Amino acid sequence: MNIIHYHTKCIILWAFILHTIWEFGQCLFLYDMWDWPFWEATLWMWGAIFGDILIVLALWKVATTLVPSARFESPEFKGYLMLLTLSFVASFCLEWVALYLNLWQYTPAMPFIILFGHEVGLSPVLQITFLPAASVWLANRFNNQQRSLSG
Repeated sequence: MNIIHYHTKCIILWAFILHTIWEFGQCLFLYDMWDWPFWEATLWMWGAIFGDILIVLALWKVATTLVPSARFESPEFKGYLMLLTLSFVASFCLEWVALYLNLWQYTPAMPFIILFGHEVGLSPVLQITFLPAASVWLANRFNNQQRSLSG
């Protein structure tokens, strides 16, 4: 019995790859984590990556629910536009809440954006805005290549 559909597994794989690269890249320069104990920082990073994967899956599911005609298996502009819009709103809200709860701090190198009087880091907003769509797009591309090779 296959609980998770193959396409969903591909999205999870691409989300894992993209978010792992992004998280380790941005945290080296843009987050103030250098004084954290090694294991705390390591667990925090992997927790963030797996949280990012859950965010990707949730945003993808909401987008397909709101735009049921959009079939993400064959890319459609309307579906991706909905996913990008939802992702931008979620990215800003999630990052603002994390800062409000003092879950992390930025280094002076972090560029900021200000919306509705609230300041959040640009890097995490770009990450959660674009990587969900990139994960879905790469999964689609991989699935389409697999189908053309097997069929």
